[in-house]
Amino acid sequence: MSLFTEISIPQLNLSYQQPLGLFINNKYVASSDGSHIETVNPATNQPITSFHAASSLDVDRAVAAAREAYESTWSKTSGEYRGALLAKLGRLIDDNKSLLAAIETLDSGKPYHSNALADLDQISQLTTYYAGAADKFSKGQMIPINHDKYAYTVKAPYGVVGQVVPWNYPLAMASWKIQGALAAGNTIVIKPAENTSLSLLYFAQLFKEAGFPPGVVNVLPGLGSVTGQALASHMDIDKIAFTGSTAVGQRVMAAAATSNLKAVTLECGGKSPAVIFEDANLDEAAKWTAAGIFYNSGQNCTANSRLVVQESIYDEFLAKFVDHAEKEWKFGASGDPFDESCTVGPVISKVQFDRIHSYIDHGKTSEKLTIKQLGASETTQPGFFIPPTIFTDVTYDSKLAQEEIFGPVVVVLKFKDYNDAIKTANNSDYGLAAAVFTEDIRKANHFARDIKAGTVWLNSSNDEETSVPFGGYKMSGIGRELGESGMEAYTQTKAVHVNMSKL
Repeated sequence: MSLFTEISIPQLNLSYQQPLGLFINNKYVASSDGSHIETVNPATNQPITSFHAASSLDVDRAVAAAREAYESTWSKTSGEYRGALLAKLGRLIDDNKSLLAAIETLDSGKPYHSNALADLDQISQLTTYYAGAADKFSKGQMIPINHDKYAYTVKAPYGVVGQVVPWNYPLAMASWKIQGALAAGNTIVIKPAENTSLSLLYFAQLFKEAGFPPGVVNVLPGLGSVTGQALASHMDIDKIAFTGSTAVGQRVMAAAATSNLKAVTLECGGKSPAVIFEDANLDEAAKWTAAGIFYNSGQNCTANSRLVVQESIYDEFLAKFVDHAEKEWKFGASGDPFDESCTVGPVISKVQFDRIHSYIDHGKTSEKLTIKQLGASETTQPGFFIPPTIFTDVTYDSKLAQEEIFGPVVVVLKFKDYNDAIKTANNSDYGLAAAVFTEDIRKANHFARDIKAGTVWLNSSNDEETSVPFGGYKMSGIGRELGESGMEAYTQTKAVHVNMSKL
């Protein structure tokens, strides 16, 4: 099997050389056992290409390369040096922005103009942020003890870090992890999702072009049950960072615990509420919450998939929400994610398509909920398109209100007063994010205090910032990414005692 293939994207009148091999030691190489994975365009349900899939032996090879790079060169570099390389990487990302976004659209189905390009803008901003942060964050401190003794602390990198990222934001989630880990001084072995590996495989060569030494960044596409399991249980990986479902996160954590007790960061599922009080600006609330659930076809761990609306304005808000969503969130004229009019693309796969439909069918038949699907019917395209779907008058104990659907499906619930709103919003095993809409600043801050969620938006939704930490409560995960936390997560504290006295 070849290590490269030419792929054409006629909608943008471009073609490019797609890497297909594993990226180890700054080279694309074949998998040791010849395994490969076929990837499918979710908009057409047609194969794009096949790429090499890493075995456990390939994981050993990549970890050995990362360990050698860390011990021989990377651990001896300065923050200033690492920052300069990240700055070069940032410029290469800008130079390749259009192509990287196009690969994302081709492989994941996300709308090119309204979604994929925006992801690249965030990645560029994030890379610039960590380029500047590399020599400024993760500093230790000097601690005076007495006349004859002082101590100091050092924020030391873990060493070799394993990372596993999901399919909903292939490059963005990889960048959330890679750039902070590199800035802190770690080397990396990262596994992209098996159905969206193309963009990170292409991206890998930019690290070499930017001047990162061999072995510092290694990209291993492969199956979660093989490559992911090997990373989580590897005895020479010092930390594992994972983004994905809670069920898989639990398995990653278990594997880390039963191997070498490696450190773990998990960003897992969510069932995020958006609470709309009667004093809210309803037009703004409708705009933000529609984007919060239908952007990226609802395949977003922080999607506000539960709308919790005060009963006095329930009907008025719902009318505004539906009206706005019908105007702004649609497949477009052709159902092609490269079309400028497309704002809702397909979901990622047939498996996910069937899973989401099982929830929709359950809501209609088993719970007999009121349903409205926008756009009348699904597109005639052969891909995995599901129209924006709204279930109304849902109770808080509904299966659809409790379980993460991970698609363009929202449930709308009623509440009476503040205490009822908090009770309903917190009635979840998850705690990744929440939003509240009110013009009462006291009420908004009380909500931020009382909600059990790692991120809270006041009068907005799903507008992350690269400088602000991100992570979850409860079963939504452990640890934080982005901002200063995105470097701190990849360091551990060493305490040094200095004795100046004479015996």
